[in-house]
Amino acid sequence: MRLGTLFILIFASLSSLPRISVAQGIQGEWTGVAERMPDSGLPVSVRLKILQAGDSVRVALSLPESRLIDLELPSPYSDSAYATYRNGRLHAEYTPDIGLGFISRIVPHDEERIVFDGQLTDGALRGTIRITSYTSPIRLVRTAANTASALEPAIHFLSESDSLSLGANLVLPAGRGPFPAVIFVTGSDPDTREAWQLEARSLAKRGVASLLYDKRGVGESSGASHDLASWDDLAGDVEGAVRYLRSLRDLILPNNIGLVGQSQGTWIIAKVAARDPRIRFLVSISGSGISAAEQETYRTGALMKTDGFSEAEIEKARAFQRQKFLVAKTGLGWEALDSTMKKLRADSVKWFPGYGTGAAARSLSLLRLFGVLQFTYDPTRDLQRIKAPVLVLMGENDLVFPPPLVIQRMRTALGRAGNMEMSATIISGAGHGLTSLQTSGGKAFRRVVSPQFLDTLTNWVSTHARNR
Repeated sequence: MRLGTLFILIFASLSSLPRISVAQGIQGEWTGVAERMPDSGLPVSVRLKILQAGDSVRVALSLPESRLIDLELPSPYSDSAYATYRNGRLHAEYTPDIGLGFISRIVPHDEERIVFDGQLTDGALRGTIRITSYTSPIRLVRTAANTASALEPAIHFLSESDSLSLGANLVLPAGRGPFPAVIFVTGSDPDTREAWQLEARSLAKRGVASLLYDKRGVGESSGASHDLASWDDLAGDVEGAVRYLRSLRDLILPNNIGLVGQSQGTWIIAKVAARDPRIRFLVSISGSGISAAEQETYRTGALMKTDGFSEAEIEKARAFQRQKFLVAKTGLGWEALDSTMKKLRADSVKWFPGYGTGAAARSLSLLRLFGVLQFTYDPTRDLQRIKAPVLVLMGENDLVFPPPLVIQRMRTALGRAGNMEMSATIISGAGHGLTSLQTSGGKAFRRVVSPQFLDTLTNWVSTHARNR
């Protein structure tokens, strides 16, 4: 559910241009850091994955500090996302879709473009990277994909749900263990272990180990698509990670393992912690406290308001969603819902289906398959069984979960268990992905993982891991 993944920069094969052979020398993964960009305390790291598809070139570009992590989403050539490779020169450009912009309407759409241009010279890609109106020299060198090291070993563990094998990395502090540890649990997107590298490395500097894993059906993890997994399946994946860490007694403190969940992951970690009183602490990022039905209703209204819909249109969309969720929950009323959808299509209602349905509403069976467990789940039932300390981090401008309501519901539910060890921080200027706008000289530059978020997370986790 993380919105940052909507901005992933993917460049496709040029189907409308002459097909160009990709030299073996350019294929692979390349990384580097921009040499001259505005100083924000975080570098401008760039990673290119250059892939071959027949005779064409495909490029996936990531900017990790902006939470822009590659996804393989080839698309036809357009003037907003493309790549070319000729005579050793690679050129790639990306402009976000209108309405889902990199700077989100803060700069004109045509200024959001991100451009890499480089020449393969002496085994390196040397050139420039442009982000909005800022350009810097950059040198990219080839790296091995999913590179493992002594402090970041690649591992596999088995899910407690169905014994699926899940690929992961440990991110370890320097020195001798055993260490306290956290497990990062991502949102609803098909994320790999790379999604939380920045946070894991920050914690490692403070003596806390992390386990980062590929979501089931993604990367090196087996299984069908994560979209087909129940939340109990996903909770079992986390429980498998906990079991694995507890088996590493020379490396990890078995009774000092915490869970960090983001968006959908906040529901999952609540389920796990309610079943396992040995979980030492939880960090709930951008979510929990409310049901998926409440969250989707809020998200619909917030996004529609941002996109200029009237209050009357927003209320009609919310009413439709409430009808859909009731059918998913009870299995009753499909005929009336189907009739409503047909009328909305016939009337070409602007908010439908973009804000209203999705694939899950094509039939009653699909709607119930994708919705019944989620829409009947009340996270407060699990939260009121949790005794461990909890940190809640919400973005001030979150359009997916309502920050004040999440904090209030979580505090009330935990209080019913006599748990008064909850801290909450609303991150200034941040959205759902906990990124904030970075400016330079009064001009918008980029969205970057919020320093306030990173500092709060690192300080709280390292303190609670050390003191308990």
